[in-house]
Amino acid sequence: MAEAGIPGANQRHFGISAKQKLYQFLCSRPAGADAGELVGLLLSGVGSDPELGARIVRQLLDGDPNFIFDADTALWRLAQSDRIRVSLDQAEFTVVDLETTGGRAGPGTIIEIGAYRMVGRRLTESFSTLVRPNGGVVPRFITGLTSITTEMVRAAPPIEDVLPAFREFMGERVMVAHNAAFDFGFLDFEYRRIFGIGLANPVLCTLRMSRRFMPSLKRRRLDLLAEHFGLSLEGRHRGLGDARMAAELLSIFLEMAARMGITRLDRLLDDHHRGLAGMRIERHVPPDEIAAIPHAPGVYLMRNERGDLLYIGKARRLRERVSSYFTASVKARTAEMVSHVYKIETRPARSPLEAALDEARLIRELKPPYNRMLKSAAPAYFIKLDMMDEFPRVTISTRMSARRGVMHLGPFIGRRGIEHSVRALARILGLRTCAGKLAPSEDFSQCIYGQMGHCTAPCNLSIDAEKYAERVRRAVGFLRGRSGPILGELARARDQAAAAMRFEEAARFRHHLEALTTLAHRATRLSQVVTENNLVIVTGEAADRAAHVVLSGRLAMTRHLETGDAAGEVAAFVAGNYDRYKLKSVERGELEAMTIVARWLRERAPDEGRLVYLAGPQLDPAALAS
Repeated sequence: MAEAGIPGANQRHFGISAKQKLYQFLCSRPAGADAGELVGLLLSGVGSDPELGARIVRQLLDGDPNFIFDADTALWRLAQSDRIRVSLDQAEFTVVDLETTGGRAGPGTIIEIGAYRMVGRRLTESFSTLVRPNGGVVPRFITGLTSITTEMVRAAPPIEDVLPAFREFMGERVMVAHNAAFDFGFLDFEYRRIFGIGLANPVLCTLRMSRRFMPSLKRRRLDLLAEHFGLSLEGRHRGLGDARMAAELLSIFLEMAARMGITRLDRLLDDHHRGLAGMRIERHVPPDEIAAIPHAPGVYLMRNERGDLLYIGKARRLRERVSSYFTASVKARTAEMVSHVYKIETRPARSPLEAALDEARLIRELKPPYNRMLKSAAPAYFIKLDMMDEFPRVTISTRMSARRGVMHLGPFIGRRGIEHSVRALARILGLRTCAGKLAPSEDFSQCIYGQMGHCTAPCNLSIDAEKYAERVRRAVGFLRGRSGPILGELARARDQAAAAMRFEEAARFRHHLEALTTLAHRATRLSQVVTENNLVIVTGEAADRAAHVVLSGRLAMTRHLETGDAAGEVAAFVAGNYDRYKLKSVERGELEAMTIVARWLRERAPDEGRLVYLAGPQLDPAALAS
C-alpha cells in the first residue's frame, strides 16, 4: 500500500473504513463497478492513473470473500449480489400492497396485507390477510376508501402474529410495490419493532418504473396505469386486488426492460437506483441512522466527510423528508449533493412554523453552498398593489416590499394560475399593466392594451385619477373577498353575448369568469391581507409550548410559555404594541419572517398549532393556556 501513498501506520484503519464504504456503495450497484469508480470514492488525485487505482482496489479487496472481481467485465461486485445475477425470466419477486389506518407508519397501523409471488412474468402464490390495528378501530375515511370496517378486523390477528408468516412468504425475493416507499416504510417500521432489524430486501417500485419506461405519461396512479394497459380494476383499494394490478404492471415493465436490453435482475436493480435524470444515488449515510431520526418537525443539516456544512432544510416530519433524498426520484442536482453527504444532524422543533423560522435563521447565518443551488420548496407568490401610486397596478411577486402603502395578499403557490387570474382582473377593470410611474399627458400615445380596450389608459388622460381609483377600490374589494359584484357582471355579460350569438365574446367572458372564480375562492380562503394579520400562534404541547405574537403581519415576539406568568407577559406585550405596529412601517428585516408566517398560515394542518385571533389590544392570558 506504500505506493498508493497511504502511511503504513494507518493502513489497517484505512482498510476497514474503505471496505465499509465500498461495501455500502456496491449494495446499490448489484451489477458491479470498475476499479476507477471505486478508488474515486476513496482517494482524490488518482483518477488519471487507472493502473494505480486498479492496484489499490485489488490490494484492498483481494482475498475478502465479500467481494468478487469479474475478469471478463473488469467489475467488482458483492458476493451476495450473485443470487440476483439471474435473467429476468428466472427472477423471483414478491409484489406487495398494504392497507393502513393512515399515511404515517406506527405500531399496529397496517390493517391488510396482500401479496403475490412471481417468477419472471408469471404469478404463482398469493398471501392475503386482514390485520387488527392498534386500538382495534378503522378510521371512517379509511373505511370509505377501502371498505374495510372495524367489524371486519375485530377478529383478525395483530401484526405481531401476521408478520412472521409474511416474512417467510416474502423471503429474500425482490419486494415490488406501487409507490414502494410507502409500503417499505410501514413494513420496515414493523420489522424493526418486532424483529429488531429492518427490511433488507431489494426493492422495485412500479410507479418509478412507469416514469423510466413511459416518460410521456402524466398520470401514474395505480388504477390509471391499469386502465391505460386495459387491466382489470377489480379489488381496487384492497390489498390483494392492488397487489395483482401492481404485479401485472411489473410483468409489462419487465417486457419493456427486456426490449431495452436489460435482461438480468441485477442490471434492472442497478438501473432502478438511478435518479430521474439518470444519475446514480451514492449513499454514505446508513439506513439505520435515518431510521433513528424522529418523526417530529424540525431542521436537518447535511455535512460532507470532513464535517463541512452542505445544506440546511426543514421538514414537517424529519425522518420522511431526510429519507426522500435517498430515493431514485430525486433530481440530478440533488443526487449530486447527496453523493457528498456523510452525516445528517437533526434539530427537532415544536412545530413546522418554528422549523421554517429556524431554517431561515440558520441559512442566513451559516450560508450553506447547496442552499443557493437547490430550492427547498415551491416559491410563494404575493398579489401586490402599491396604494401610494396615483395609478396603482395589480402585480404578482415572490418578494414582499418594505415600502409603505404596499398591499400584499397571499401567499399563493403556483405562478401560472395566479398570473392568469390577476391578468383577467386587470383587464376587466381596465387597470394598467405597464411598469413605472405615470406622467399623464393628452399627447401621450396609448400602448396596444389601451388601443384594444384592455386598459383605461390613464397615461393619456382617457380616465382621471378619481375614476381610476374607483376601479382600484373594486379590485381591492374583490381581493378582500367581496367578489360577488364582479363575478355577477361577468356572468351576465357572458349570457348576453351568448344570447346574441357572439360566441367568441361569450367564450372570452367564460374564461375570465373561471379564472376570477378560482382567484376569489383562493383569496377568500386566505381571508386577509398579510399586513392585517393580528393573532397569537401557540405551538407545542403540555409544558413545552410557545407563543408567537403576530401584529400587523409582523412576527413581533416569540415567548416560551413555561409558567403562568409568561402568558401574562405576552398579553402585556400585545396591549403595549398592538396600535404601535399598526402605525409602524414594515422594515426590510421583518419581511422574511412575515413571508414564513403567511405561508405557514396558508398551509398548516389543523394539529400544527392553535390560533388566537386579536380584534384589538386585549388578550386574555387564559386563552393561551387552554
